[in-house]
Amino acid sequence: MDTRRVLEMGGGTVLISLPKDWARRNKVEKGVSVLVEEISPGRLMVSPVGSESGTGKKTVIKYPRESLSHVINDLTGAYLIGSNVIRVEGAQIIGKEDRERIKGMIHRLVGLEIMDEDSKSLTMQFLPEPSTLDPEKIVRRMGSLTRGMIKDTREALREGDSRVLSLIAERDDEVDRLYFLLVRAIRSATIDPELARRYGLTPVECLDYRVLASFLEGLGDSIAEFSRKAAAETPTGEAARRTSEVFAILEEMEEVSVRTFIERKQGRGRGGYLEVDAMKNRVDELLREISVTRGVPAHRVVDLLSMLERIAKTFVDICDLALPTYQFSDAGA
Repeated sequence: MDTRRVLEMGGGTVLISLPKDWARRNKVEKGVSVLVEEISPGRLMVSPVGSESGTGKKTVIKYPRESLSHVINDLTGAYLIGSNVIRVEGAQIIGKEDRERIKGMIHRLVGLEIMDEDSKSLTMQFLPEPSTLDPEKIVRRMGSLTRGMIKDTREALREGDSRVLSLIAERDDEVDRLYFLLVRAIRSATIDPELARRYGLTPVECLDYRVLASFLEGLGDSIAEFSRKAAAETPTGEAARRTSEVFAILEEMEEVSVRTFIERKQGRGRGGYLEVDAMKNRVDELLREISVTRGVPAHRVVDLLSMLERIAKTFVDICDLALPTYQFSDAGA
């Protein structure tokens, strides 16, 4: 943090000096132009014309390590913090099994492609330009995927189709891929104010998107977990009918909650929250009815209720993210 005294020239023009170290690092000297933008009330951003994003860095990961998990964790971490080039560099040959596990992780990271490979190294590059990633579009895609998982679970329960239930969990992998991409986009925006401006996000909104990413990723996990357990012992009769009815409400809750978050700037946060909260109450009623349904083993009731309750609560939490801005604006009205 550096404080600069404001000077005044003739005609009312005011000026400040730029930090010498910063100017040297960014090759800003006499006669060079800089871009000055107002990024929010009371804040200006100064950047050299034609400067590159601060996220275009290279990360080198050493191999081998105590465990291959350390290599994979570092690879994921480098992706999430916005590294454009990631190189796994070996002091010895990377074995077939380890190479396949590394490539399996690369497949889960959207936009990361292997550009060069030999017996001791793998070099990857993130190909999309960060400015072309739209957090809102990624959220819509994640919402569409999880909503489809809920819809198929509802229909499979209604028809007693364990085969479809067993396939639903596989789509959680795609939700995870989009989760990693969304976190990368948001973390890059928190590092690069120019990128955040292009996304149209304030620092608080970046934080909201990061929390939302976790909610949607956890939602995919919960639906996948439910479908796997239901495939092993598919509910029948009255329990299946009521559980299918719960999923019909959850499908609507998902659509309303994601839309409420995306449209929060249009003043619809409170209405969406109340709508989802009312549906949550209906889900709670149905869960109480299922808990006393004959023919459902007690141990299965506990698992069933806890998973469905967790899914419904997630949608209320998503709507919570749309509330603070409007509560503050109401207070200041």
